[in-house]
Amino acid sequence: MPSEIVVNVNSRETRVAILEDGKLSEVMYEREGSLVGNIYLGVVENVVPALDAAFVDCGVEKNVFIHVSDAMEDEPSRKQTRHKMNGIPHSREVPNEGDKILIREVLNEGDKILVQVTKGPVELKGARATRRISLPGRFLVLTHDGRGKVGVSKKLEDDKERTRLRDLGNSLKPDEFGIIVRTRAEGAQRREFEDDIRFLTKLWRSIQGKTGQAKAPALIHEDLSLVFEVVRDVMNKETKRLIVDDKVTYDKVLNLLDNVEPGLRKRVELYKGADPIFNHFDVEKQINRALQPKVWLPHGGHIVIEQTEALTTIDVNSGKFTGAKNLEDTVVRTNVEAAQEIAPQLRLRDIGGIIVIDFIDMDKQKHREKVMTELRKAFKGDRMRTRIMHITPLGLVEMTRKRTAQSLQQKLTSTCPCCGGTGYILSADTMAGRIAEELRVRAKRDEPDAEAFAVVADPRVCLTLIGPQGEEADRLETELGKDLYFRCDEGVHPEHYDVFSGSKRDIEKQFPVLKKGRRLQITSEDVLPIPSEGMTAIVDGCIVGLPEVSPKEEGPLKIRITSADRSYGRATPTGK
Repeated sequence: MPSEIVVNVNSRETRVAILEDGKLSEVMYEREGSLVGNIYLGVVENVVPALDAAFVDCGVEKNVFIHVSDAMEDEPSRKQTRHKMNGIPHSREVPNEGDKILIREVLNEGDKILVQVTKGPVELKGARATRRISLPGRFLVLTHDGRGKVGVSKKLEDDKERTRLRDLGNSLKPDEFGIIVRTRAEGAQRREFEDDIRFLTKLWRSIQGKTGQAKAPALIHEDLSLVFEVVRDVMNKETKRLIVDDKVTYDKVLNLLDNVEPGLRKRVELYKGADPIFNHFDVEKQINRALQPKVWLPHGGHIVIEQTEALTTIDVNSGKFTGAKNLEDTVVRTNVEAAQEIAPQLRLRDIGGIIVIDFIDMDKQKHREKVMTELRKAFKGDRMRTRIMHITPLGLVEMTRKRTAQSLQQKLTSTCPCCGGTGYILSADTMAGRIAEELRVRAKRDEPDAEAFAVVADPRVCLTLIGPQGEEADRLETELGKDLYFRCDEGVHPEHYDVFSGSKRDIEKQFPVLKKGRRLQITSEDVLPIPSEGMTAIVDGCIVGLPEVSPKEEGPLKIRITSADRSYGRATPTGK
């Protein structure tokens, strides 16, 4: 359970970090406000039978997706179909003996329906919603799904307590509503249930009233802000303190606790330190580590977490672990440590959807069972619903974790403009080969009359084309029978380049050659971070080698050009 809750509030966003013994277990962000939990009066804009779904205009950026399984207000055991009575759509029941319910039997374009968002938008996908409204309280969730049942959280394992809570819920349940008893209700008394039900039924009447007056599409009910949601759902008697750096939010939290849990008021603190609150509690560093794919395990093994649009893969490796007596012990211990670490990592990174874990192969069934026991045990404290399948002989485990919003990586990062999100770009050798091939085609077929060619490319690509001492450029010039001018531009994308052609005079005028004997000063910004013989620098776009200078040399350095050709020069230091 959380020992500390750290809240950072500023004009751009609100951030909440949940710490367990000083270690970051969850971090949540609120920027433009989450859609999850919001209730809208929407208009059905498209019904798509091929998807068994519809898209609803709720007045948000993207239309909301609603599957046929969520498109019915009730969840009956009998099939509902639509018909018109006096021109108004109504529902009727017919036997549902294995028949598939079609979206056209439930919704039509133009229908006005009340929906609640259950999953926020992710990348190109819009939010997902349901017509079965649920209102969460501190101990109970009030549901309006037509079933009127009382359920108890599966995470409550004590049979006597489950029975007590179910009986209590049945005795207090309002007509036409269902109740779900939350995990935190363990030990709760009748008065606490009554307070929750009183508040939630009043909220439902307010929602009904607003729905009757609203013009679709419209926001009917906005769920609590992030801080209040955390106070309601996370803060409890085991929380040592909630510390917030904003006075207004601090006062609001105290007012909320006056109504829901007065005994926790004394655990709320206003942070007044000089350092940013997330730096003071070492949260920023832990967030940065959570954005890295590799996570080290206690004895030298590691896991690698890779997210894709369809699923997340987790690869387990023994890494530097050599402390066990034999290979079998090494494998089992590494897999057990990985199983224990995967749950907190998924929780911290807020990763959901389909997850595939690739454990190191284990020959013995008892070892596979031990790892699975540790994995399931690690997920017991997760507030999100998870489903873990069995482990295969190859060590693969398939599981799902409920996803309601973007992952931490999706919230905090954007696609790399260099690689386009692939994580890879073409190597300098590959690009140099492509440029050389284009020069061959242009010199021998497309532009045989051109006297010279100039190439502007990334410095590493140019260095590969030129060679450490200019020998590659000389060889290519001899092959083509053309003068070649290679120029570096650090602002050019590593996979992009430009080729210019023309007379020797015009090209050299546009790309002047270094002058022998020229004296100048270079700084660390001019030095290429590429291992070579001595220091390599860029001067006016040309590669200049300084074999007498260590690549680690720092500070401004005065040099003199001792030799130069069209693309490459050499220099000697003359002092600092």
